[in-house]
Amino acid sequence: MGTPSTPSLSPLPSGGERFKRGALAGLLAGILASLIMLLLSLTIGSTSLPEALGSSIAQTLPLPIFSYLHDLLGVDAKRYLFAIILIGQCLVFALFGGLCNLFVDRLKFGQWRDEQGDLSYSTGLTLSGILWLFSGLIFLPLTGSGVFGSQLPTGVSSTMASLALTGIAFGLIFILIHNWLVWRSLRLNNAAGDSETAAMLAEKQAQRRSLIRNGLVVLGLGTFGVAAWRFIVSSSGLGSGSSAADPQLQGTLIQNYQAKISPPPVPEYGTLSTVKGLTPEVTANTNFYTVSKNFVSDPTVNGQTWKLTVDGQITQPFTMTYNEIAAMPMHSQTETMMCISNEVGGNYMSNAKWDGIALKDLLQRAGSIKPGATKVVLYAADGYSDSIHLSKALEPTTMVALRMNGVTLPNNHGYPARLLVPGIYGMKHVKWIERIEVVNTDYQGYWQQNGWSDPAPIKMTSRIDTPANGAQISANQPTYIAGIAFASNKGISQVDVSMDSGQHWQKALLKKPLSDLTWVLWEVPWQPKAGSHQIVVRAIDLQGNVQSPLSAAPLPNGSSGYHTIKVTAN
Repeated sequence: MGTPSTPSLSPLPSGGERFKRGALAGLLAGILASLIMLLLSLTIGSTSLPEALGSSIAQTLPLPIFSYLHDLLGVDAKRYLFAIILIGQCLVFALFGGLCNLFVDRLKFGQWRDEQGDLSYSTGLTLSGILWLFSGLIFLPLTGSGVFGSQLPTGVSSTMASLALTGIAFGLIFILIHNWLVWRSLRLNNAAGDSETAAMLAEKQAQRRSLIRNGLVVLGLGTFGVAAWRFIVSSSGLGSGSSAADPQLQGTLIQNYQAKISPPPVPEYGTLSTVKGLTPEVTANTNFYTVSKNFVSDPTVNGQTWKLTVDGQITQPFTMTYNEIAAMPMHSQTETMMCISNEVGGNYMSNAKWDGIALKDLLQRAGSIKPGATKVVLYAADGYSDSIHLSKALEPTTMVALRMNGVTLPNNHGYPARLLVPGIYGMKHVKWIERIEVVNTDYQGYWQQNGWSDPAPIKMTSRIDTPANGAQISANQPTYIAGIAFASNKGISQVDVSMDSGQHWQKALLKKPLSDLTWVLWEVPWQPKAGSHQIVVRAIDLQGNVQSPLSAAPLPNGSSGYHTIKVTAN
């Protein structure tokens, strides 16, 4: 039996060929290294370079550009940004790989490449070290994260370790792929005498290159296409989250608008029918909406070592463990929460029962509040922060919650502790709280620095859950129009529904809410005639204030307008 032949030596390829080979190996190794980085971020909360850059970009974007992107892409804007940054990171890895392979032969110290053209593993480790230093000393400081992430919640040690692990993985994988490409090229050259084999190998090589190139093109076009599709959908007609944007309808609604009814309507409560498609009164924890500043992973906090510090403009600062706080007298409240970025008719609104301690009780434990104090700042484990006015902090319904719907607060909802502040949007309901500070300054939080409202009072809203926008329904058959209405801590007294584009209104039957802080479920029986129908809904709070028909985008004060859908009865 013969022994496998070793490909014969060939002249070192040209600089352009070396760069392409190194770039291809760098790209493939970079994709795998990026996946490792994301896996570490998701599992142990380590530093993610794309997330650091994404957060930096989000905070430094001028408000007009931020507003345009939010209107264009909605709450998914940060996902698109993260995808673009991730692709960019892989291309940077490709650049490093190409430059490494191009210049390694010009370095005279050490054995970097053998006679076959293979790169040594010491080359990969050296490249890892260069990337590690570049990330820690140049890239992260440029994003405002500090040297080796000194300004990040993960800290310097964790950042150095995770970057080192990612860098070593990239270096070793890069060498493996590069050397495989070298030997593959040598085998191709040795087969040059066999024209059929050479042609076959050349064709396969071209196919693989084409596949990689086309894959990157498809990925880029796919990202652009999703963004364009979202733009087209948001710009055409009335979607499930549309306000009354039709000029004629808008004019009718504004012309007949009465801002306040005095005396306020008396709520008409009753038992609702079982209407398919109507939102459950209490939202399951797994279905409760989640929004955070984080692009990939939220923090995972160890409740056994976690401590809550209360300090600032108070006379007796203190620190408590989770067990100490959990032993304090708790109360329950059912409260609906809504994100400030929620569109008219949107789904970023949920309702749950919460258990916790009134924030005023924690502040009273800290002694007296010093004169001049104006705000309370909440600091989170992920570096997020926001503030509420002191008067709001002292309201009995402002709570530090430890439980949600009868179970320990889930991690993605802020375990071990989160804030609940009825009356204002969800960005103020800080999750993963680590510190509460009473201040005498006008502290501006993470989203306020991006141009969002600081007072952030919730605007009254109502939504049609069923039928769905664009639905085909049976003509002359009994059915129901149903949905929810929410006026934060002001309560709902009446919901009106119009089936003829705002010309006439019909009162809906309300289900008595679980508390003064929750949404209400409503329904209207309907027997539609054949044809197209435009359905509009509006709400009135317990003080007689009527929901505004004026359409407004979420940025900076929250969306407004009447949710409107179109259905066809056949």
